[in-house]
Amino acid sequence: MKSTTKSLLLIGASLLALSPAAYAETATSADSGVELAFMPSAMDVTLLNDGGKFVTVDMKKLAKGDKCHMEKDAVIMKVGPGAAPGTTRVRYAAPNLSHGGCPFMTEFEVSDADYTAARAAYSAKTEEASKKIDDLKKQLGDKWNELTKSAEPQKN
Repeated sequence: MKSTTKSLLLIGASLLALSPAAYAETATSADSGVELAFMPSAMDVTLLNDGGKFVTVDMKKLAKGDKCHMEKDAVIMKVGPGAAPGTTRVRYAAPNLSHGGCPFMTEFEVSDADYTAARAAYSAKTEEASKKIDDLKKQLGDKWNELTKSAEPQKN
């Protein structure tokens, strides 16, 4: 139970930390808002960053126009509409931890259909995490307040 509680608290903390970015679309228009999503499938993408990006894991630089590999469920964020009709420009929002992958903050385009699937996957996980946190709050009762209060930064 301790391991499960810690895991759910970690999920909850992650959810709370990401929530302002996840719901940024409500504050702005859909085309200019920044929102998070999960890659719907593994695919090779074309780097669009001016000047390229350095891949720390592989110790090499990728130039604009080079290809790199994105794994399924990698965290991406919407930057705006793509240059081509029917595409969305996104940025890889997590560090690469495997060889052959894309560097941190890589920008590339995906089809609107792929982005819609990516956003739906992220929203589903967000809802699932919220339900788990609510269930945990109910199970723990007053203990939840003690645990979350002790995790808050202390005021001096």
